[in-house]
Amino acid sequence: MDKILTPTTVEDIDHLAPILREADKQECLATTGQMPLKVLHSALLYGDITLTMKTPEGERIGLCGVTPSPFDNAGVVWMCATDAIMKHQMAFLRRSKAALDYLGADYDLLHNCVDARNTVHIKWLKWMGFHFIKKHEAYGAEQRPFYEFIRIN
Repeated sequence: MDKILTPTTVEDIDHLAPILREADKQECLATTGQMPLKVLHSALLYGDITLTMKTPEGERIGLCGVTPSPFDNAGVVWMCATDAIMKHQMAFLRRSKAALDYLGADYDLLHNCVDARNTVHIKWLKWMGFHFIKKHEAYGAEQRPFYEFIRIN
């Protein structure tokens, strides 16, 4: 896409997985019961689009993508980042909507669930125009509270 969002490589995942935000690591574990490294390798292998987020200087600060959904014309959108994203939050926010439009271009609907403890992502998802449609009290491998969200394109 550009030098800020680039196609993800295995090396990107291997570098970023150990240094993800604690909330993102916990969300991976709560959802799948697996460590982020394995989850992210699966996303790269089976996803439609996986992008690495970088600073203008080339520092890798996160990953995002979309995977096929069981629903027609829908994609499961996801994102995870390192703590370094907070140092670059204005640049990240300015690019977020265009990046989401790119990820969702081939879908009528984007959706997923977010760990109720991940308040940073919840705030960002609301800002991005997602709607929260249901609270699941016992979701994923750890049976924790999660919010289901959608965005119709």
